[in-house]
This record gives sequence, C-alpha cells and structure tokens, in this order.
Amino acid sequence: MKHADIDARAKALLAPVAPLIEYSMEQLPTAPPLRIRVGECEGISELEGVNLTLSSGLEGPEVHHPDEPETSLPPLDRWRRAAGCVLEAVATLSFSKHVRRNPESDWRWRGAAIFVADTVAPDLNLAQHDIALAINTGNLAANPRGGVAVLHAWRAQGHDPMQRVQYLVGGGVISATEWLTLGRWILDPEGAGAKLPVHCLRPAAVVLPHHLEAWSWRPLRIDAHPRGGQIHMDGEGAVEDQWVVAGAPVTMLAAATNGGCDLSAYPGGPVGTWEVASAQGFGQVMGARGITFSFKASGALEIILADAFVGPLAAVTVAGEVGTSGVVWGRWKVAGANQMGFEGIASQSLTMHGRKTDRFMVPAKGFGIGEWLKALEDGVWHWDEGANRLVMRGMMMGGAIEVRLKK
Repeated sequence: MKHADIDARAKALLAPVAPLIEYSMEQLPTAPPLRIRVGECEGISELEGVNLTLSSGLEGPEVHHPDEPETSLPPLDRWRRAAGCVLEAVATLSFSKHVRRNPESDWRWRGAAIFVADTVAPDLNLAQHDIALAINTGNLAANPRGGVAVLHAWRAQGHDPMQRVQYLVGGGVISATEWLTLGRWILDPEGAGAKLPVHCLRPAAVVLPHHLEAWSWRPLRIDAHPRGGQIHMDGEGAVEDQWVVAGAPVTMLAAATNGGCDLSAYPGGPVGTWEVASAQGFGQVMGARGITFSFKASGALEIILADAFVGPLAAVTVAGEVGTSGVVWGRWKVAGANQMGFEGIASQSLTMHGRKTDRFMVPAKGFGIGEWLKALEDGVWHWDEGANRLVMRGMMMGGAIEVRLKK
C-alpha cells in the first residue's frame, strides 16, 4: 500500500484485503502517511500519532479477535476487522488537525471515522456492528464506536452527517432535546434497527431515581400512581414527557448529554399551603376570605374554611353578616403539563353561621361555598406558580373561572 509504511507482520495479516484497502484509501480524505505495525496493544488496535498498532490477536489462530465487542450481530472476522482499523485510522488522522483531544475516546470523532470508512468500503459492514453496539448499550461515552449510529440518525433526518461533525469540531453543541430525538431514532426498531439483519435488544428500562450517564439513552419505566407526578432533571438531560398523568403506567425515553443527569420524581403540583385572595368568573370579580388550600405531596387535599366567604365585591354587606367554617377533604392529581384534576371532595361538615352576636349555625350542604368547592371536580385546572402566588384556571358550573391564591 503506497499510502502507508507497513512492517512484515502487518503485510502478512492484511494481504487478503490489501486490494480493498488500497482502493478505499484513494477515496479517503487527505491524511499524513500511516505507519502500520503488529504488536501488543490494548484492544484490537491503537493509534498514536501516525503509528497504528494492530493487535497480535488479529494474526490468529482464531477467526475472530478475542476482544470483538459483544453485540446482537456475529463478530467481524479478523481480516475485515484489520482492514477496518486501517481505514478508520486514516479517517481519524484527517480529523487530527481539528481535534486536540484523543479522537478515539470520543464518540463524535470515533463515530465519524467509522462512518467515513464504511462509506468507502461498505463490503466490510463496519457500521452495522457499531450501530448494534449503540442500540444494545445506549451509552456512547462507554462505547464511543457506537457514535456512528448518530451520524446515521442525522442522515435519516435529512442532515449532512459530516457537516454536523464539522459543526461540532468548530465548537458547536448538541442540546439535550436534539440528543433525545437522535436516541429515539437509534433505539427504534424501525429506525437504526431497520439497517441491521437481526433484531437488536435495547437497554433494559430503569426506574426513578436514576443517574443517567453522559451521552446515553435509557428507557424509563414509571408505574401507575394515583397522584401522577413530574420527572425532575438535575444536569444536562431530557425526557419525552416530564409530566406523568395520574393512574397511567408509562415507559418513555430519557437522555443525557455532557456531564450526565440525575432523574428523580416530584409530585407535579403546587405542593404547600395557599390562601384564596380573589377569583374571577361569570363576568364578575369576586373577593374571598378565610379559605386555605393545602396541597399535600401524597395527593391529599385539605381545604380549611375559617369564617369564609366568596362572592362579588358588591356583596360586602352579606360578607359582614355570614361566614362558613369547616374542613373539606379530597384529592388532587396530575392531569398534564401544569394541569391538575380534583376528586373525592367532601364538604358535608361545613356550617354556615352568623358573624355577629347572633351566632346561628346551619349545615352548608347544598348551597354556598361547599357546592362551589365540590364543583372543582368539573374539569381540568391549569395552574401557574410564581413568587408567593398561585393562579388556577378552569371550568366550574359551566363557566370559566380564575382563582388567585397567595402563600
């Protein structure tokens, strides 16, 4: 091979595939001449500068190198693997002037080198085995050869894979959202899996809490919960939907980019104690007094009424005459993104009473605030929490209502 300096052992090893290597190297990007030797090294091959050491394990006597990665596909024979090592080394050297860190340990440059080598020598089937590695492990930091699957994902999305690599070489970044989208295609049997001759199992699902390693994807399994919840991410990561609706088991994909990500479960609602300040609905602005909502992390709801009143601002006279007191119990649940529903609201213990010397007391069932609270169950409520404030918007008794609360 005229583009490389090869020792005798390497020539003997590469002789069966020398014509393929020579032809393929003519199509590769310009790179410094390669020095190829056979010797002892860690793994199948080792590139240091322009010196490529092919492992002595490639000389036989077995058909396969003992360190061939375990994937769903049969391992490459040692001649195809040796040829692939040479072509990948040339492609890597063509990146070397742009990449200061070790390109073989980074999925971006390792994947790009395999992609280029596979493009010029498709008969070696190099990419298939490393796409299978990406699907089987879902972890490119630990298995950088699987990075070739990302380049195929970019191509499936209509991008030029090498332009994307050049963007990264120039300091570009991959967002957690983009990484999640790439992982969805890679782990999909109809995506990357369609490029392989056999079905590849993806990594087993994990449960919360979980630390997701850098540059990885994992299915996340969440069992049905009566309250539902929200997935909290600490680090650089993303999930397909951070809101988990009550009562529905779900499996979704989680992704982490540089640095990894810790995933944990949050209640998914405005947990804490809030006092109703005002409300608006049915064309009126209403004042409120003495109503406290307590949202428990468990999903329990406690509403305490202490001499409470809700009504139009014009009804100030009535507010001074009567009030409602008691405790209302129920449950709240996650219904979507910043949405919650209510159920099981029981207002039987409320009493309406006078506020002056004549402290009459009658059950409030069937009218008044008790029925207003029971109507919380009518639909889904969107909530928006700010600094010491909470706004709930929903439908009640056929009309749109906005309830404003404060800490």
